[in-house]
Amino acid sequence: MTTTIGTSYTAFMRDLEERFRQASGLLNRAHYKIFYGQVRPAPILTLGINPGGAPADINPDGRTNKDGAVASASASFFENDEHDILDCEWKENPALRSVLAPLVGGDLQAIRQRVVKTNMAFHRSAKKKDIDIIAAMNLTAPFLDEVIGAVRPSLVLLTGVALAEFNSRFASNTIVVASPERDPGVKQIVFAATRSRLRSTGTDVLVVQLSHASQFGWTYARYNVAQRIAQIEAHRFG
Repeated sequence: MTTTIGTSYTAFMRDLEERFRQASGLLNRAHYKIFYGQVRPAPILTLGINPGGAPADINPDGRTNKDGAVASASASFFENDEHDILDCEWKENPALRSVLAPLVGGDLQAIRQRVVKTNMAFHRSAKKKDIDIIAAMNLTAPFLDEVIGAVRPSLVLLTGVALAEFNSRFASNTIVVASPERDPGVKQIVFAATRSRLRSTGTDVLVVQLSHASQFGWTYARYNVAQRIAQIEAHRFG
């Protein structure tokens, strides 16, 4: 990986990555992806299922695919405030930006400081079925719990991840605040939410389940999910 001057977050990120690599046996970033920006205190943590891409198609530093396509905005630890949601043009990112921008005051650039993104499993695969996703989530869980403790979010946004998958591993005292709603056409849950207490921080957070960002990101606008999240949060603090 490229040697870069670190930030106050780099040591935590480097140490966590090294310990995950040892625990998982995965050799390099072609096989896993943990970071999409700096891991820092932020009000929003967004979690997908697992990083995409076939390991055989990705260079070892995780920065680019072997065909030259960008796989990450940073080959190190995002020391220049790079953020994959903003700096990479992946299929899922326009939908993510459309939800996140209203939640950070309408300024897309605020995502750099106010949103941390990662996944329930750090193991990379072209398709979820290519790996044992439950085993991967379970192996990732203690490391993700450290990330949650460092971020201390007030909102956890799940994209394609079931509420139960997150809450069973990382939360307690779960109260439903929005029952699951499905789109009748694609049968996907497009909105559901709980108020949950994070085990790593002891704080109460809003956990929201949305559909998968790259496949069903069009549901975010159709079901006004950003507005609904903001309304729940306003009610909480009102």
